[in-house]
Amino acid sequence: MKALLLAAGYATRLYPLTRDRPKPLLEVGGKALLTWILERVVRLADLSEVLVVTNTRFAPALEAWAHAVECPVPIRVLDDGSSDDSNKLGATGDIAFALSEVPLGDEALLVVGGDNLLGFDLAPLHAEFLAQRRPQLAVRRIELPDGPSPYNEVTLDEEGRVTGFREKPADPHSDLVAICLYFYPPQIQGLLQRYLEEGGNPDAPGHFVAWLVRETEVRAARFDGEWWDIGSHAALEAARQRFDPGNA
Repeated sequence: MKALLLAAGYATRLYPLTRDRPKPLLEVGGKALLTWILERVVRLADLSEVLVVTNTRFAPALEAWAHAVECPVPIRVLDDGSSDDSNKLGATGDIAFALSEVPLGDEALLVVGGDNLLGFDLAPLHAEFLAQRRPQLAVRRIELPDGPSPYNEVTLDEEGRVTGFREKPADPHSDLVAICLYFYPPQIQGLLQRYLEEGGNPDAPGHFVAWLVRETEVRAARFDGEWWDIGSHAALEAARQRFDPGNA
């Protein structure tokens, strides 16, 4: 299995912190977000390599990180050629770009957003994926918002199959949401190519997931551990207070 860490965004909401530094290299508890992710990912037994997709502006910083961090498998940094928000490929576009550069062959793919701080073990989710060999979301319960949801919405049947997926619904009915952590079988490369050829939105990965649910069986695995989506100054500060209270 290959792991793909998404690190090509420009994180304008976190300016000035991310003007000259990629968000995945912001530190929490003395470690870059990407290092937190890597430490979880490398525990998976069948991992063959780690791919990090970034942009031209931040490629040197990510290359330096990849050379400095300890990792038992190769890390390959891929520059998607974008230079700012106006010509970015989008997260789904970056997945497609990475797979065009490094085809999966018969390997599975783990995709993780580079701004996620994962406080839980990935092994149980990986075991569920290996048992099913279907596209799999990592989902958790939230307090149902009163009004439009800032997240996605996932609905499941009794067997754990995803029956519906909506990105930021105005009228959420389910309290299940998926985070940017997906296990995909090798066939995902062809499905992703077809999605983009049909005019699919190349930005947020949830748009591809919504399409995928209509095309094939998608499973969900629940987790209960800690997780932070570092999308704002407030979220970053909350994570830092959790792991580095001396700097609060």
